[in-house]
Amino acid sequence: MSIPMLARIDHWIGKTLFMPLIVKLCHLTRQTQYAIARLFWFAAMLSGLYRSEHVFDYIVFGLGSFFMMLTASLRADRPARSHLWFRLLALVLLVVRIGDIALGGQALGIEFWVFVLIAEYAATIRTLPPRKNSKPAARSAEAGA
Repeated sequence: MSIPMLARIDHWIGKTLFMPLIVKLCHLTRQTQYAIARLFWFAAMLSGLYRSEHVFDYIVFGLGSFFMMLTASLRADRPARSHLWFRLLALVLLVVRIGDIALGGQALGIEFWVFVLIAEYAATIRTLPPRKNSKPAARSAEAGA
């Protein structure tokens, strides 16, 4: 597969599966897409720490959790970077994990890759669409009466 084809697949997956969820989360929490990205990276690190089985895993995910907590609190709204190759790698690993579950494996740890993908696709959003008002605007006649 060529890189433009992979970029089109990545764009479709992001726009169809992840962007509506991320935009809705941003509107509900009144946070930027970068804060949401850091929040989900922090959640992914905590998930990895919870599922750790070896000392090395504890160290990696523990330090990662601490680092993500710092970045989420100190520079939550600064732009984040995301790379096509990393999003596609995370997507492949999620699909492999889903295939393992379909073949009778346990569903433990699948949330890690979902959190990573949400975080990475949130970092790709440059501008959020405006929030749609669900309530009709108050009429000026009613406001004065």
